[in-house]
Amino acid sequence: MDLSLIQGTITGLKVASDIAKGFLETKSMAEVQGKVIELQSSILSAQSSALAANADQAAMADEIRKLRDQLAQLQAWSQERQRYQLTALEPGIFAYTLKADLSEGEPAHWVCARCFIKGEKFLLQNQGDFYGSTEYLCNGCNSKIKISSSVLPEF
Repeated sequence: MDLSLIQGTITGLKVASDIAKGFLETKSMAEVQGKVIELQSSILSAQSSALAANADQAAMADEIRKLRDQLAQLQAWSQERQRYQLTALEPGIFAYTLKADLSEGEPAHWVCARCFIKGEKFLLQNQGDFYGSTEYLCNGCNSKIKISSSVLPEF
């Protein structure tokens, strides 16, 4: 928060107080009107500083909320990624596989390595067998991998 906004509010209110005390020393209506104008100006300045400080505080509160949400998402992803391990499906072809002891009832599956590294979890979808290979598709990045049917692991 900008401390000058708070200081401006305090200064404006002090000036208003000094002007109000000056009313006691005024002798003519013209002097009173002049003091009223000064007082109004000082009050408006203090209000402006207070409103700016309030808007600044609201913006900071919103930023804190967003950062807390982001932190919660990062913590949840950190826990989720602990459930997987990088596995070579075939030489040069990798995917993240669910650790059996951390499956929590989920069936065994493969997760796209490219998406997983970016913090996203897209399951590789079996597209069928083609000439002795099984093709898998990632719906996140549209990667396709072909794995020889003879080396496919059993789930």
